[in-house]
Amino acid sequence: MDLRVPTTRRRFFVTATATGTLCRLDNSAGAAAASSRNSYRVFSEGRIAGWRLKNRLVRSATAENAWRDGAITEEGVNLYRDLAAGGVGLIMTGHMGVMPQGRASDLQTCIDDDRFIGSLRKIAAVVRATSKDCKVAAQLAHAGMQGQATERVGPTETPWPRLKNKPRALTTKEVEAIVAAFAQAARRAKEAGFDGVQLHAAHGYLLSSFLSPYTNARTDKYGGSLEKRVAVIREIVEQARPLVGPDFPILIKVNCDDLVAGGIDIGNFPQLAGEIERAGVQAMEVSGNNPIREKISTAEEQSYFLKHARALQLKIPVILTGGNRSVERLEQMAKVGRPQFFGFARPLLREPDLPARWREGRGASDAACISCNRCIRAYGKGLSTRCRVDEAD
Repeated sequence: MDLRVPTTRRRFFVTATATGTLCRLDNSAGAAAASSRNSYRVFSEGRIAGWRLKNRLVRSATAENAWRDGAITEEGVNLYRDLAAGGVGLIMTGHMGVMPQGRASDLQTCIDDDRFIGSLRKIAAVVRATSKDCKVAAQLAHAGMQGQATERVGPTETPWPRLKNKPRALTTKEVEAIVAAFAQAARRAKEAGFDGVQLHAAHGYLLSSFLSPYTNARTDKYGGSLEKRVAVIREIVEQARPLVGPDFPILIKVNCDDLVAGGIDIGNFPQLAGEIERAGVQAMEVSGNNPIREKISTAEEQSYFLKHARALQLKIPVILTGGNRSVERLEQMAKVGRPQFFGFARPLLREPDLPARWREGRGASDAACISCNRCIRAYGKGLSTRCRVDEAD
């Protein structure tokens, strides 16, 4: 079956890069040439905390499956080189495990011990060497009840609906140890040369499970009320801040919709977001429990968490992730001023140079990604994370 985007006057060509085969749009004769979009607001300078970002486009975290024998692989380093060269303003790394017990897979990048700092430096260094005006933040994560450990854990014994087995409820002391692990991981990220960190509190991972009323009905200081559900975030920021200093941004990625009755939804998300803001994070990326919807083909199917992002009244910047595919649609949203930034994951696996292509007016105004999710399925099989649209499942 032909999975390519239907085209009339455009055609694809294939090039081999350090990170694998990429499908790009031909801009030769026959392709309608667009003018430069330098004047677009989406390509204007943006600010997050002390960062001055060259545009409003963010590479949203995508686990790279590029960790072997305690180090980042050459393919992983090259992935970040391609992203930095492609014109994005900010790169979120793939999720990094803050504790051995909270890893999502054996191939997940580790940041739980000082011995990994040397290898992690390769990521920050290649981004800085490739593009001095591109920032890179390390995403910090604990997989919780979705981890690889024999005993999976959560705030309570309530599992997410898609999971079969109940997690073990963490004790208060165990949660305190996890808070300390996140803070130490932030310190390691700074020592490794990253420009900031992002707390992964989305997609049903551990921090996400603490924030959700569906999975967190604890009766100690970490659960029950809204303020107590956010306590884990507040304590991570409080403990990390003296370790990284006042000028090292701490961001967060959160669910705006848990897609389950009794969880986070558009009705209670604004109040939750406000409490998270008060915890001290400096930007919020909006995602949800279904961040990788397939076969996005119409404008209405794009940017599927937009209404949730626009429901927020925050002083910190908001990054909208999920189904962003058209630069013209993004420009319309950017002109409104909310959200301020736009995240991409799968499109940049297929076209790491998508931001530069759009800004220069090359090719189509839509991303070439067809949301087939072959890249995601390959990740689940332990393969390196890259576009695999031309490969058999």
